[in-house]
Amino acid sequence: MFERKSEIEKFNERNNFGLWSIKMWALLTTQGLAKALDNEDELLTIMKAAKRIDIMERANNTILLNLSNEILIEVANEKNVAAL
Repeated sequence: MFERKSEIEKFNERNNFGLWSIKMWALLTTQGLAKALDNEDELLTIMKAAKRIDIMERANNTILLNLSNEILIEVANEKNVAAL
């Protein structure tokens, strides 16, 4: 299956966070990763732990890759996807 690559401008505090977060949500949704932003307790009951961990890690990495270096250095240790 051909996976379409979507790119958005990295968030850098100079661009609009509201617009960036909308685009980030759309990107995570198209990649099947938006569940990572849902309540983690619900995720635990819905899917197996391995699948949940995979989705959380992929969503976390997708968000990190869409942050400028200045922002990334501030949040690099954050493990909670929703907190990013």
